[in-house]
Amino acid sequence: MNLYFMINPAAKNGRSVSIWKQLQPLLDREGIAYQAYWTSRKGEGKEIARRIGEESAEPTVIAVVGGDGTVHEVVNGAGSFPHVAIGCIPAGTGNDFVRGFHLARTSKQALQQLLNGVRLGNTLSFDLGRFASSAVPDGVFANSIGCGFDAHIARAANRSKWKGRFNRFGLGSLIYVLYLVTELFRYRPVDLDICIDGRNYSFQQAWMATISNHPYYGGGMRIAPSARADDGLFHITVVGRMSRWKILALFLTVFWGGHVRMKEVSVFAGRNVRIRPAAPVPVHADGEEAGVGEVSAWIEARGLRVIGAETL
Repeated sequence: MNLYFMINPAAKNGRSVSIWKQLQPLLDREGIAYQAYWTSRKGEGKEIARRIGEESAEPTVIAVVGGDGTVHEVVNGAGSFPHVAIGCIPAGTGNDFVRGFHLARTSKQALQQLLNGVRLGNTLSFDLGRFASSAVPDGVFANSIGCGFDAHIARAANRSKWKGRFNRFGLGSLIYVLYLVTELFRYRPVDLDICIDGRNYSFQQAWMATISNHPYYGGGMRIAPSARADDGLFHITVVGRMSRWKILALFLTVFWGGHVRMKEVSVFAGRNVRIRPAAPVPVHADGEEAGVGEVSAWIEARGLRVIGAETL
C-alpha cells in the first residue's frame, strides 16, 4: 500500500506539529515508506488528496494528522476513489471521526493501528454521506451535516479568535460551550420542511436538524445515539419548538444521548433527506461551513474506506 500523511499544522493550535514530531522517528525506525504533505491554507488538503487519488491506481492510504476539518477535506478530495482508504491520527479539537469509526484516541496507538492496517491490508467499508447546499453543489461528509443553531454555533466558534487560545490549554471543545451560551439569546429558530425518503414533515420554530452517519458530533456529543456508519441509513435528529432554557438542558443531556427522550426532539432514519428552512440559516458539514438555507443529503452505502477501523 502507498502511504501518505496529511498534516495540518494549524490543528489544535499547532498540537499536530508536536504529535508528528513524536511519530516521525517511530516511522523511520520501522523503515516505513511514506510521503508527508503539510497543508498551508483552507482547501489545500482536498486538492492534495484528490491529486493523490488521481495519480495512483494502487491501494493507497491517506492518514490525516489533524482534526475533523482536515478529515473532511481529505474525504472530499479522495474519499470516493475505490483504491483510497482514509486513516486518522487525532490531533484536532473535536475528533469525532475517530470516535464514530472506532479508531484509537491517542496518537501512538492510532499510529500502531494504522501501520497494522497497512501491513495486513485491513480496510473496512462504511457509509458515505453526499450533499448539495448553496455553497457546495457536490460535497461529501463522513460524520454529519445539518442546519440551524448547531451550525450557527460551529460557524461562530470556527471564526473566533478565542478558539486558538482555548486549544493552547487543551480546552478546545469548551469554545463551543462558550458560543452555545452567548448565541442562545441571539439566534432565532425557524420553520423547517423536511422530506425523508419521500415523506414530508413540517416543524414550527425549530432550532436545528442534523443528519448523522454515526452517533457523534461537536466533540463527543451523542446527537444520534442509534446511528451506525454501516447500516445504509442516516439518522435524522430534529429539535423543534423549545424554550431557550430547555435548549441548555438539551445540550447537557446530548453527551449521553438523553435528549432523544425529550418530547420536542424527533428522530427519523432514511437514505435521502432534504431540509428547507423558512430563512437562510447556516449549514455545516462535519462542523465546517457549507452555505446557508436548503440542503439535500443522500447516502452512498459502503462508499468510504477506512484503515485500521474496528467493526462497529
